Amino acid sequence: MNYAQRAGLMLASSAVALLVAALIFDRFTVSTLGFPIVVVIFTLVSLVAKPLVESLVRQHAREVYWATGLIVTWVTLLVTDLVSDGINIEGIGTWVMSTVIVWVAAIAADGVADALGDGGKPAKTP
Repeated sequence: MNYAQRAGLMLASSAVALLVAALIFDRFTVSTLGFPIVVVIFTLVSLVAKPLVESLVRQHAREVYWATGLIVTWVTLLVTDLVSDGINIEGIGTWVMSTVIVWVAAIAADGVADALGDGGKPAKTP
């Protein structure tokens, strides 16, 4: 799978995950006009935050490395909420559960990307 395909998959999975969270939680709102911008911001922040958080956790807190995906998802939602008027998340329960939902969607998207590999062929395993 090339970079453009992976980026398209990330944008699509972000859109679906954010929509699902907005449908499930009353206190997670995304404006119709702002939705495309929210998806792009969320995806870009995720691309930057993931390697940064993974590096920090690897260096300073190896015992919680398993939680890196949740941390990245929460940071990404927080930054997106702070910089965009198109998304609003309120309440601790909404923050926790929407983070889990969006994180699960990211895991699913990674699984699809890995399964597709290069040119739609299954990815090679070591």
